Amino acid sequence: MGKILLEINGKEKEIEIKGKSIRINKLMELINIYPETAVAVKDGELLCDDDRIKDGERIKIGVATSKG
Repeated sequence: MGKILLEINGKEKEIEIKGKSIRINKLMELINIYPETAVAVKDGELLCDDDRIKDGERIKIGVATSKG
């Protein structure tokens, strides 16, 4: 088991993952966010869906919202 530190639209959250790493697209599924509606950033770098996040890492997720 591992832990990932998330900041989602400014709110911090810690989640547990199976194993020592998880792909971004699987992480989005785990936290109920459609990957097409969000971007993930680690250390100022934009992450792709198939990038992996390791135990203990911190990422920011920005979710797009419509105000139409």
